[in-house]
Amino acid sequence: MQSTDIEEIKAALWEQSHHPCTRVKSGMAQVMAVRKSKKGHLQVLLRGWGRWCPVESVTIERPRLCPTGACDLEDATPMNTREGHRLI
Repeated sequence: MQSTDIEEIKAALWEQSHHPCTRVKSGMAQVMAVRKSKKGHLQVLLRGWGRWCPVESVTIERPRLCPTGACDLEDATPMNTREGHRLI
């Protein structure tokens, strides 16, 4: 899906770093970071590039089901629980 919402893109970048099946791309290059310019334009830092590039939108690719089963976010155990007991 195409997105211009910076918060949605940041969430997808977090998923990309922790779940190998999620991909955030601009054209053929992988997006590593996103920000808004002073004028409000969307800018991305692409893998292998040393500068921020202005873009219209980015592509977020999430599989319906992870082939390894490691990326199923709905089945993940919350980080504030351990073995079904809530940590205080």
